[in-house]
Amino acid sequence: MTNGAEGAPLSFAQKVAALVGLGVLLVGAYLVLQPFVVPILWAAILVYATLPIFRRLAARFPNRPILNSLTMTLGLILLLFGPATALSLSLAAESAAVVEALREFSHQDQTPLMEPLLGIPLVGPAIAGEVETLIKDPQILQETLVEWAQRSSGMLQEWAGDVARNIGKLGVTLLTVFFFYLHGQTLMEQTRRAGLRLGFDRLWEYLPAVTRTLNAVMFGLILASLAQGLLAGIAYAVVGLPVPALLGTATALLAVLPFGAPIIWVPAGLFLIAQGDWMGGIGLLLWGMLVVSWVDNLIRPMVISASTRIPFLLVFFGVIGGGLAYGLIGLFIGPIILSVLMTVWREWTEAPQ
Repeated sequence: MTNGAEGAPLSFAQKVAALVGLGVLLVGAYLVLQPFVVPILWAAILVYATLPIFRRLAARFPNRPILNSLTMTLGLILLLFGPATALSLSLAAESAAVVEALREFSHQDQTPLMEPLLGIPLVGPAIAGEVETLIKDPQILQETLVEWAQRSSGMLQEWAGDVARNIGKLGVTLLTVFFFYLHGQTLMEQTRRAGLRLGFDRLWEYLPAVTRTLNAVMFGLILASLAQGLLAGIAYAVVGLPVPALLGTATALLAVLPFGAPIIWVPAGLFLIAQGDWMGGIGLLLWGMLVVSWVDNLIRPMVISASTRIPFLLVFFGVIGGGLAYGLIGLFIGPIILSVLMTVWREWTEAPQ
């Protein structure tokens, strides 16, 4: 490091002052950007995962970077929110039928349902009394359903993080996506040069491991969600629930979130039990716990492990631990961190002595 005005080397005090100034700048930049770290990470994941598509589009229309970036951003918006919007409209159309079914059920003879509950030792009469109150009083039933919906919504918000709670941060994510598409190549080149100047010359060699892991996480997430939706949809049809295809689609969409699928099949099983169909309700709950939920726990780590050459148990810890530590985005960050760590470990342990 030299003095730019005179060309002489900087003194120790000048070097310390420069490093302190740089540290202050970095801390200040972090404090400014800290509220946007999660949206920026989501934008980076979405752009990096769809980069091959963007490159094909850019090769097809080489002189239209703004139009290409805008097209990809709008395509992501449609892909992310189109199915959820269509599902919401379908559920809204079916809500009237659900309300009518609950009204009819409240006027039916509840003796087949009450007798097994009354037979439960100690707590049976109390449970039967609460259930009978819910069934006979539509207002209390409505308030209870609203409370359950709020609890489910709260769980979804907790796992989905700031994106689900804060529309502003969602806008920041989409805006960042656009500019990552527009200037991503330049940013990656600048990052590579900065890494070389800081002595991280091998940092770029770990990029293939990140790419493989990210692609495997995306593919495993989609495959596991589709499998859960399919298996749950089959169960819905077997037990005789209305609109099983719609319920299966809802299960697949919610299965993207950790523990999201039970938000559909648990209330469905309880609804069957409340109707007196104990066999169907208990069977659906067991199917959900033993089959649907375990499909997610098995398929996703297996896909990631097969694609990245990381042991299954380590991937399992990365997916579950990442989700618990960082929320929904941890499903991506956890396996990526362990993948890079495993790559470094293999370099150290497999290198010739």
